[in-house]
Amino acid sequence: MGSDFEDYKKLEAYMDAVEGNGPQTTLLALLEDAGVELPAPEGLTDPELTALLWRVIYALAELGAYLTSTDHLSDRELYTVLRRDTLCEDHPIVPEEFPMVTHIDLLAGGSKQDIQTFLKYYADDEERASFAADGNTSRIPRHEDPPFRRDHLLPHA
Repeated sequence: MGSDFEDYKKLEAYMDAVEGNGPQTTLLALLEDAGVELPAPEGLTDPELTALLWRVIYALAELGAYLTSTDHLSDRELYTVLRRDTLCEDHPIVPEEFPMVTHIDLLAGGSKQDIQTFLKYYADDEERASFAADGNTSRIPRHEDPPFRRDHLLPHA
């Protein structure tokens, strides 16, 4: 009976953490704890920044965090967004028995700019048609291929 109670308590702690009611940290803190230093982008050359960006991407995957929708950003832009914003957001601390997978979509903010970027670079014909059917035809940008090709190389869960 004690084992079932302990399992329940662990599951309860996991649910509290995921729902934001438990202890929180940031992915930045977790990366730093794992020995990944994240200096300001301004102090890095382009080759240094690209190498560090891929180290960060793979370290995030080791932590169960996976990026998507990055092809519209240069390496420097992506590293800057991660370093200054995304990695600083609250992230639940979950019990080790319940590993967590986090999908970080760089366009999930839902801002007008995010929607326009999605429609321009990522939306397929069906998604664009659905958006147009909602009466948003005047705001659908012409499709363009993303300026960078990285998403197909990113680790996946």
